[in-house]
Amino acid sequence: MDNLDYIENYFTNTPGTDLTREFEERIKSDPGFAEEVAFYLAAQEVSKEASGLEKKQRFKETYQKNRVVRSVPIKKLIYYIATAAVVSGLIFGTYTFLRPVSPQQLAVQYEKEQLQSLPVTMSGHSDSLQTGLRLYNDEKFSEALAQFENILRSDSSVFTAKKYAGISALRLKEYDRALSYFEEMATRQGLYSNPAQILQAVTLMERNKPGDAAKAKQLLQDIVSNDLEGKEYAEKWLKKW
Repeated sequence: MDNLDYIENYFTNTPGTDLTREFEERIKSDPGFAEEVAFYLAAQEVSKEASGLEKKQRFKETYQKNRVVRSVPIKKLIYYIATAAVVSGLIFGTYTFLRPVSPQQLAVQYEKEQLQSLPVTMSGHSDSLQTGLRLYNDEKFSEALAQFENILRSDSSVFTAKKYAGISALRLKEYDRALSYFEEMATRQGLYSNPAQILQAVTLMERNKPGDAAKAKQLLQDIVSNDLEGKEYAEKWLKKW
C-alpha cells in the first residue's frame, strides 16, 4: 500500500488503536510522511467543489504531481488534523440535524415519548384495568392486550380499555388491530379529551402502506383545524412533512 492509500484509509475509515498510534508515531518520526499528510488535508480542502470519483481522481492526479512539498511544522500539521476532525464533526452534525425526517421516524419518536408507559386510571373496572396497565408497563404487551380485550368483551363501552387495547396492539406492531380500536374511539361523542385521531395518524405513519401517509396527513390537518388532542404534535409534524 503506497502512502496515498495508507493516508486515505486512515482518514476515510475508523482506525483502530494500533493504527492510530502507528500513524501518529510516523508523523512525528518521518518529516516526509508528515508533509504528505499535510498535503492530503490541504488538497481535500482545495478540491471540495468536486465530488465522488471525479474528486478522488483529481486529488490523486494532483497528489502525484506534487509529492515534493514544502516542509510543514509538526505543530501546524497537528492543527490541520484537529481542524479537519472538527469540521467533519460539524458537517456530520449539520447533516443529521437538517436531513428530512420520515413520518415513520416521527411516529416511532412519539411512541417513545408518549407511549412508553400508561398512567393509572380509575373506573368501575379499575382492578382489571390496573392489571392490564401493570402488564403494559412491564412491556408484556400481548398479555396487556388480552386483559383489555377481556374487559371489552364484558362491556364494549369502556373507552379507556378500548384506548389501551389499541395502544397495546400498536406496540405489538399489529397495526390493523390498533386502527380498528382507534376508529371506534373516534365515533365516541361528548368526551372532554379524545386522542383517537392522533393515535390513528401515528399508526398509519408507522405502518406506512401505500396511501397511509396521505390519510395520516389529512388526520393531522383535521386535528389542527379542529383544535383536537395532539394539536402540538400535528402542527410540528406537518411543518416537517
